[in-house]
Amino acid sequence: MEKSVLYRDRQELQAADLDNTQRWADEALSHVVRDAISNDRHFTGMAVSSNSATELSIEPGRLYDGSTGKVYASESTQLKSVFSMLPLQDEKWLAVSLIGQEVDTSMEPRDFLIDLQSREVEPQTVAMQRTRVAEVHIAQGLESPTPERPEPPTGYTLIAHVRLNSSGIQEIVLATARRLPNLQQVAGRINALEGWITTAEPRIAHIQSDISALADSVARRPTLEHTMQLAMDMARVKERLEMPDDYVFYGADHYLDDRETDTTPVDYSALLQEGVRCTPGAATTTALAIDNPLDGAASLSEGGFLLPAYTEQVRLRMENRAGELTINQYQYQTIETTQRTMTRTRIRYGEARTVCTNSAFWRSGEYDIATGIFSKNGETFNVADDHGRRDGPGGLTHWVRITQYWVDEYEEAYWDAAATNHTVQGSILAQTFLSAQTGWHTSAELFFTSVAADGAVTVMLTAVKNGQPDTQKVLASATLSAAGLEAGWQRVPWSRPVFIEAGKRYALVVISGGAHRLGFTEGTEYTQGILMYSQDREYFVEASERDLMLRLNFAKFNSPRAVIQLKALEQAGGIHDLDMLFEGFRPDGTELTFEYRIGSEWYPIEAGNAEALSVSPPLLPLRAVFTGTTDLMPGLQLDGSEVILRQNGTSFRHYSTTRTLATASDTIIVRTLLEDYDAAVHTLAVALIVDGNPVNATSQTTDYVDGRSHWLESRFSLGATTTEYAIRLDGNTTDSRRGFHVAERYDFAL
Repeated sequence: MEKSVLYRDRQELQAADLDNTQRWADEALSHVVRDAISNDRHFTGMAVSSNSATELSIEPGRLYDGSTGKVYASESTQLKSVFSMLPLQDEKWLAVSLIGQEVDTSMEPRDFLIDLQSREVEPQTVAMQRTRVAEVHIAQGLESPTPERPEPPTGYTLIAHVRLNSSGIQEIVLATARRLPNLQQVAGRINALEGWITTAEPRIAHIQSDISALADSVARRPTLEHTMQLAMDMARVKERLEMPDDYVFYGADHYLDDRETDTTPVDYSALLQEGVRCTPGAATTTALAIDNPLDGAASLSEGGFLLPAYTEQVRLRMENRAGELTINQYQYQTIETTQRTMTRTRIRYGEARTVCTNSAFWRSGEYDIATGIFSKNGETFNVADDHGRRDGPGGLTHWVRITQYWVDEYEEAYWDAAATNHTVQGSILAQTFLSAQTGWHTSAELFFTSVAADGAVTVMLTAVKNGQPDTQKVLASATLSAAGLEAGWQRVPWSRPVFIEAGKRYALVVISGGAHRLGFTEGTEYTQGILMYSQDREYFVEASERDLMLRLNFAKFNSPRAVIQLKALEQAGGIHDLDMLFEGFRPDGTELTFEYRIGSEWYPIEAGNAEALSVSPPLLPLRAVFTGTTDLMPGLQLDGSEVILRQNGTSFRHYSTTRTLATASDTIIVRTLLEDYDAAVHTLAVALIVDGNPVNATSQTTDYVDGRSHWLESRFSLGATTTEYAIRLDGNTTDSRRGFHVAERYDFAL
């Protein structure tokens, strides 16, 4: 109550004081109703039911008028007859409503002073109580075969609709929308909602990123029209090859690898990258590096893994302890594990970099894409899927080939190329879980109810195969020393964030020989996984209704766009071409763009602007632009990256391996596919090497394919038959900024 009347001993008491006492109390209650409960009209109680076929029963209740703050009451059950309202033939609806009335009641005799001098009084019967009563009102609708529900009069509060027919009451529909909710019930509902939000919010909070990734993935799917066009193009290719019917030898080279290239001659000089190209004038190999390790826009983890700045956010939490497990109660064993590495991305960019049609042959299954595109420093490795298939048709390598700009990406985040093997000993517990969102998993947390004095704990994050942890596909691992363990939540930091995809299953594998105890929860609804233990290298269900107590932390990025400065690239004499190879992954729906600066302007490394390098800059400031959402961003591994800076070349000389014929021949035909060839600035000479001597073509013909491609057929009529020969290609250009290449070569011995 905001105001109160002060009473003192021996003080005169006036009627106004008593009036103020009740008036101020009434005003205070009105303020509570208007300010804290509702400023609209609501009711409590007042349940409407049928007492008979023609009589309604309205239970006691209260009407809260939020506009005035007044509360009106109905203190007893009211019976209302609807007999006179029954329709004659069809049906009608009634609207039962409430209206607040102030009624003077409790008539009592009271003496009134009529003469102040003589103190004479006169008795009168007056009302001694003013009651706020909730009156029931019934409004009738129109009789009709399909009656409509009537609305109550203005200022009345609807509590129910009643449907009548000629025989009586048929249906009662309570107006629950106007019922005033009970605060205790509301608190219970809020607690239930907050519990649901705590567990479900991490699963749905990042749906924007998931939808963006899905849309990007769908947009890249080939259509039926694309497939039909491909079939038509293949038919044209087969027709144009025109293989002679009487050939005794046939050979072909798509120049995707060096299997049919002889690099041993001292004058060999060519760049073999999806075609034969001019040898670079100069080249420098360096690595990507951040310019300022303290850059506030960057998060640089151990080993040089770069992400935009982020904070950790829990996406999956299982915190309600139901019991504990001792790790070393299970069999002690030794297992071999294989830790996978992040896949690689390659970006090639330069004004003279032309597109070769032979890149489609990567999908033939005859070429090792991993070695041909993603290897460095002489590495050789194969990449196979879960079924042992190489990256052939429908494989996981995605590439973009545009004049001046090439990009190669692998569509999975981790592969077994350059994997690391480990031997781990101890008892094994594992918890599988289903990932609900895609994101960068930064750390896990396990709840230790008690820790022993010794016994390190190794925690691994693995893929899942057949519902069990696959220790041959370890994505991350960390070892916690016994001295550093404490009872309670223990954070397990990964050396670098791990990319986790929505809809895939993963496992946390805990290995230790110590008597440490881990807490578990009841129920597997939110992990959709299983708590397991290992024995004789097989996994068994520890308890189907239990999960380890755990938290999974993910990166929450500060901004959907981040610009991070990298160290400048340098090469004496200038830079014309960039070849960048690095570990990293770009999830669907995100972008990773590199930009370089010429003068005061930044240029993105993309198609259509490589002419900016024509000024031959010896120093190239570089930055990385990350674009995504606050939940999902690309990742870039700086350590181990390789950047080759090149200057444009003007010539090449390429030798094929020696061709050995089963039957001697004196007529050889060599067909070479030239692309982006301009006779005004380019030349190509085709020669055979027979017995160590060059032999020029007897005749040449040109067959144009389209505006940028043509076949050059060189026919060699030898003076004598031979069983061995090699093919030499000599190319030149008078303008190093205008590249061309030899895309394919076929040779026939007749």
